[in-house]
Amino acid sequence: MAHYSGLRHRFIILNAPRTGSNMLCTVLNSHPEILCHHEIFNPHLIGYARHLQNTSFSLGTMEERERDPVEFLSRVWKAPLSHPVVGFKLCWRQHETIFREALKDTGLKKIVLQRRNRIKSFVSLLLARQTGDWVVYTESAQPQERVKVVVDIAALYENIAYNDQYYAEIEAATRASHQSLLSLSYEDILTFEGRLRLLKFLEVSPLDPSCLKEETIKLNAYALPDLVDNFEELASALRGTELESELYNGQL
Repeated sequence: MAHYSGLRHRFIILNAPRTGSNMLCTVLNSHPEILCHHEIFNPHLIGYARHLQNTSFSLGTMEERERDPVEFLSRVWKAPLSHPVVGFKLCWRQHETIFREALKDTGLKKIVLQRRNRIKSFVSLLLARQTGDWVVYTESAQPQERVKVVVDIAALYENIAYNDQYYAEIEAATRASHQSLLSLSYEDILTFEGRLRLLKFLEVSPLDPSCLKEETIKLNAYALPDLVDNFEELASALRGTELESELYNGQL
């Protein structure tokens, strides 16, 4: 693997949608040794770290990225902006070439981000698709009106199965080549202990984890019964299954 001058570690966040990845990026960027970009390989934009958005910082054009994605990825590591630890996030199979490249890169630390409450993750995905609100950074931009969605039970199970397969593939590939991997949940990011594990994994200065700050605003901060239009139908369908307890577990 290539050596990148000035870099101590490279990392990637591998996640399914609505698992807190934007929040995680902002938490990481609040540490002085870390530069964490967002979705560099988003099909619609090049997602730089939030504090670099709307600045002159650039790794190149979309056309350059699509022409040679692996070369474009190397630009991420060549522009650390004096940070010894640099990374970005890749949602689902957002870019198959880069996903495969990341899995075989044994020098690339993997943070695998999930959400323990799979129903909340799916409902959050439905809400984002319906409203167009994927991430909010200021209170003033938060939607004022509560929106409800209808949950198709078959689609919920399909989403869970898809995510399970995705995470299983990552685990198998990294285990086979003895790679450095940290399994983290959305719920972990919110805790002192979870943030401590994160800093230890990336081998950065052990700041008090309470000094790490997220910049995202929680969308739809309601319990599932307030957000799912067919909640009673969903509850009836899931009664007695392993998912039942997730229906009543706190806010979204």
